[in-house]
Amino acid sequence: MQPDITGPRVNILAAWSPVTTEATVEHRSVDYNIISETSMSCPHISAVAAIIKSYHPTWTPAAIMSAIMTTEIQMELKPRHSTTDPDTNGASPSQLKNITGELTQCQKTPTPSYNFNYPSIGVSNLNGSLSIYRTVTFYGQEPAVYVASVENPFGVNVTVTPMALKFWKTGEKLTFRVDFNPFVNSNGNFVFGALTWKNGKQRVRSPIGVNVVSL
Repeated sequence: MQPDITGPRVNILAAWSPVTTEATVEHRSVDYNIISETSMSCPHISAVAAIIKSYHPTWTPAAIMSAIMTTEIQMELKPRHSTTDPDTNGASPSQLKNITGELTQCQKTPTPSYNFNYPSIGVSNLNGSLSIYRTVTFYGQEPAVYVASVENPFGVNVTVTPMALKFWKTGEKLTFRVDFNPFVNSNGNFVFGALTWKNGKQRVRSPIGVNVVSL
């Protein structure tokens, strides 16, 4: 599911070089300017990542991204449907040859993209019932119990096993299963929902996007 996360990008007050030859304000040099572009969201997300890294210097980039994605605030209404393109997961042997210079064949069966241990959950072609797995790492300082809450995508029943995750120490890993049981074909569109884990103080939210192609 893309984009993973975004930040404010409209009417951003930002530092501006007074010697720039572009976009001067009333034909005079300024130290600050109001800017609106997609690239304006990048500094906001980078700053959030830097703050997290300063508090948790041992965290990997993947852990930082996961923390940002699962604690973000949803600013827009969730669309009921979204058009989708055909699944293009991975590269063909001929495409890989253009990079490596030789024909390359993977000897292992590729992991389905929906089973990547990713903060969001996306299934581009759901053919009937499906089970996926996620493994989470606990970074709290005291024991905690997180209970699952599911917002079903339209036409899909989603269940989580187990419904509660009990953590006892920092660094502990637990795995859970998410079962999808569709009952309405989405006709080439994505339908959206979410899985949220709550412990009474914190919430960890994973968005869900599913394209139901058959029941």
